[in-house]
Amino acid sequence: MRKEIIFAGFGGQGIILMGVILAQMMEHYPDLQVAQAQAYGPVSRGGACRTDVVISDQEIHFPKSARPDFMVFMSEESVKRYLQEGDPEKTLVIYDSTLIRSIPDPYRKTFPVPATRVAEEELKNRIVANMFMLGAVIEMVAPGSFDVLQQVVRKSVPPKSEALNVKALEAGHEFARTHGRG
Repeated sequence: MRKEIIFAGFGGQGIILMGVILAQMMEHYPDLQVAQAQAYGPVSRGGACRTDVVISDQEIHFPKSARPDFMVFMSEESVKRYLQEGDPEKTLVIYDSTLIRSIPDPYRKTFPVPATRVAEEELKNRIVANMFMLGAVIEMVAPGSFDVLQQVVRKSVPPKSEALNVKALEAGHEFARTHGRG
């Protein structure tokens, strides 16, 4: 078993944090190996950024994604820059439908998630769009691991924002469940 995930967006969206949290979560599964690598554009806040997470039951020799199973996009620029790395027939493309209109053909497996809209309108803080998105993708990436993810998020965010981050995570998880992906 090998799963490759790419999270991509722009600096300031918490893209790297999403990958770090997913990688830390995998530490709770001793039979699995995990590798996480990240890349920033020339300007960290506002510039392009991405993180790759590779999960495997075998030793991982290269920490970056070669053919991602999942691509999570949170900006139009990241779609333009990285989408071609996916397999149009196999890669599931999950995207923030608030910031990205659509995923171009021939990519057929897509899942729009209104992460930024929900973060702004319902949670009243755009900064937790990443946690909403992480909650929305977790059952696809690591089925049955939501409780572990919650524990890791609680330890990974500042205490003053813990409740809001967990609320966003739960809202994203529920969104995916009710929209056929959780």
